[in-house]
Amino acid sequence: MLKIRDTIIAGCLAGWIGNVVKEAMVWTFYFLGWIRYSFVHIAAGFYYSAENLAAPLSLVTGAITDWTIAAYFGTLLLLVLRFTGTDYAIIKGIAYGSLFYFIAFGIGMALNLSRATLVTPLPDFLLLLTHLVMGGVTGWALEKYFSQAI
Repeated sequence: MLKIRDTIIAGCLAGWIGNVVKEAMVWTFYFLGWIRYSFVHIAAGFYYSAENLAAPLSLVTGAITDWTIAAYFGTLLLLVLRFTGTDYAIIKGIAYGSLFYFIAFGIGMALNLSRATLVTPLPDFLLLLTHLVMGGVTGWALEKYFSQAI
């Protein structure tokens, strides 16, 4: 078990562990042609027009944004577990991933915060699935590796 007690560092690391799994899933879906935009593209869409989403610097900006959001995701989940306890941390993480997806994609996409759009149900479902997995993995990582910080 790691002895990291700092809330921010532990939350960021746990969020990044969850994000590795999420990114592996989403890039697999992207290269299989099941989705048009990865989370990196969607995050780049906060800043750039749809025509520029695949540009290398857009993808770098999108990646930095996506990994920053993952760090905040992990830190906020750590705080949720601190106040609610670590019982069922994986289930709480999945629920938090679902809530996060609803806010980011349900509300965020409805408000056109990103120029990347999800136009069919399959990409929307697959991206929801990756958020559920990310939440579960982040909850698991917090419980297993970062319990000192909770």
